[in-house]
Amino acid sequence: MTTVQVTDEQQEHLHLAETIQLLTKELEQLGGSIDKSAKDIQERKEFLWENRRNMDFAEKADFRTAVDLSVKLGERAVLTRERVKRLLKTPYFGRVDFQTSGEASPQLYYIGVHTFFDPGTQEIRIHDWRAPVSSLFYDFESGAASFESPGGIVRGQIVGKRQYKITDGRLEYMLDSALNIDDDVLQRELSRSADKKMQNIVATIQREQNAVIRNETAHVLILQGVAGSGKTSIALHRVAFLLYRFRDTLTSDNVMILSPNKVFGDYIANVLPELGEEQVAEIGFDKIADKFLATITGYESFSEQVIALLDGVDEATTTRMRYKATPEFVVELDAWIRSRAEEFAPAEIAQKHTRVPAEWVAESFDELPNLPIFARLDRLADIAVARLKNEVVDRGGKWTSADTTGVRKQVRAMFPYRDAFALYKAYYADPDRRALYKPLGRKKVEHADVFPLVYTIVTTERREHYGHIRHLLVDEMQDYTPIQYAVLRALFSCKMTILGDANQSVNPFSSSSLSTIQAIFPDADCLELCKSYRSTTEITDFAQHISRNDKLVPIERHGRPPQIISCETPQDHQSQLLTLIEQYHHSDHRSLGIVCKTIDQAQRLHQTLTAARVELSLLGYDSTTFAAGIVITSAHIAKGLEFDMVIVPRADDSNYANEMDRSMLYIACTRAMHELHLTYVGQPSRFLEFARNPSAQLATSTAEQHNTQAAVDVRQIVR
Repeated sequence: MTTVQVTDEQQEHLHLAETIQLLTKELEQLGGSIDKSAKDIQERKEFLWENRRNMDFAEKADFRTAVDLSVKLGERAVLTRERVKRLLKTPYFGRVDFQTSGEASPQLYYIGVHTFFDPGTQEIRIHDWRAPVSSLFYDFESGAASFESPGGIVRGQIVGKRQYKITDGRLEYMLDSALNIDDDVLQRELSRSADKKMQNIVATIQREQNAVIRNETAHVLILQGVAGSGKTSIALHRVAFLLYRFRDTLTSDNVMILSPNKVFGDYIANVLPELGEEQVAEIGFDKIADKFLATITGYESFSEQVIALLDGVDEATTTRMRYKATPEFVVELDAWIRSRAEEFAPAEIAQKHTRVPAEWVAESFDELPNLPIFARLDRLADIAVARLKNEVVDRGGKWTSADTTGVRKQVRAMFPYRDAFALYKAYYADPDRRALYKPLGRKKVEHADVFPLVYTIVTTERREHYGHIRHLLVDEMQDYTPIQYAVLRALFSCKMTILGDANQSVNPFSSSSLSTIQAIFPDADCLELCKSYRSTTEITDFAQHISRNDKLVPIERHGRPPQIISCETPQDHQSQLLTLIEQYHHSDHRSLGIVCKTIDQAQRLHQTLTAARVELSLLGYDSTTFAAGIVITSAHIAKGLEFDMVIVPRADDSNYANEMDRSMLYIACTRAMHELHLTYVGQPSRFLEFARNPSAQLATSTAEQHNTQAAVDVRQIVR
């Protein structure tokens, strides 16, 4: 970091003050414009109402068009006003000094969340972080650099870069750096306490993250990111970039997020609006299942499956899950469904003393090879009805709806399966597959059968698809099976961004690895984010001992070593939890996550702590909003969330014992940003055996000493 001269600092304060003044003036003008639009709309509506009887159709149409135009102008002014309000708090966060080849002096580019033009000169005073020139700030260090403008590639030299922290229009600090966005600002931001919900990260986007955000060519982009790599935030910034880059052809109405649960959807709800974009629609696999199965059969949800697995399941159940979670199963089921057309047995159709021969039926069926089988039968019935009806009417007879129904029944009788559900169950009639289908009672299927059944419906019936969606964002990719991706391909014929972490699967019997998903989308662009930013080095190292990921690179940010607390009795365990909660209340942390293995454990502990007068919120499978302060939940629901401090209760060997438990323990620990505490009664989990190693404890203590020194070293602030 270089030293900034006082005069230079004064110039920056002056530049900020001038920018704030221009933004304030713009805000006032926008307020007047909005008021004028509202008044104009009201006056036009009143005039139209009072004079409607004396106006012809064309005059009324012209007036309505004028009103619509005023409404659109008003809406645009409101949107611009919100952006200006946002800029008034933080006009910009960075500056890059870029000298193009042949120019005598560099151009200074200030970068913020939105573009802002100087009203007097119409020159860009603040460049949107998504603008082509802003890539200089994210992708290059000092020296030779380039960016792609509408007129071609612009080459030159970066002769300076500066980062700012501006809050409520006040400059807190500024840093000159010859390097990329690195330790100074990034460490400050990562060291802050977590706010209620996920925030934008435009000021600290790293080079590898920027490559993901600005990838505009991939039809399918698969992003594997380690825990804490910011993959979800990056994916949302990617959506914002695409909305900016293709704003003439892509709107928020054309984008959808496939979210793991409603709490997570609420947790990320602030990001796009902060970036000046409208919120996009969300959908979940449970909603897709309900859309297709609500009138057909009951089904086990994914959360119910996870709960059952954590309680323990037999080998037969896991065998069925594993079989239906392979790419080979998708290929086999698809081929079997397509070959069922061979079982169509054409026969003569007779209605109202009029007949069509079996040969005609066979020929008509063969002329419709591209339709799904049940849609094909319905189309055949329509053709047959039209032919028979014409003959009956030509003879002077009468055709009724009952006659149409009779023809349809005859056509359907030529196919041995009544509907898609019957067809799917027939797949398991083969002796080799008979043991692989087991319903949960008369009217409920296992979760492992839900999406194979949905896929059967989608590929055999003509159903409404999501044709208006042009980009689908899929989070937690590792929790979805190949057959679920086959369903997505059938329903969404659009571009996709698919992201997740293979190490954070909640069901090891049906999780998808990166290579599995690559096999489903062979032409996809695959990128990996290996650097973890969320947790301190100590917490990351601790979690690595639970579930190793050799590709993970931790950010060098130190803090208190994780604590494993032994409790003599359940009463002592409760006392320790209350002590930790009290420590949280006396700290600077804003969020505490108590992450249990199961939701049942979370519910029982919630009752216990509530009785002890602890104010906390329970996040369950039916929760729809993310709460601030102290939250208690399960590892499954906590995926994607983060907290300043995390407590993992009952980390004993009877609770965390198998591979699925290991995954849950890993997820729970990696939710922590600054502090991690685990409590247990009896014996600690076998996955914490490493913590008994004295040398490991010594290394941790050394790390804590290093943290004390680092806390002093990092306070190099230029005001």
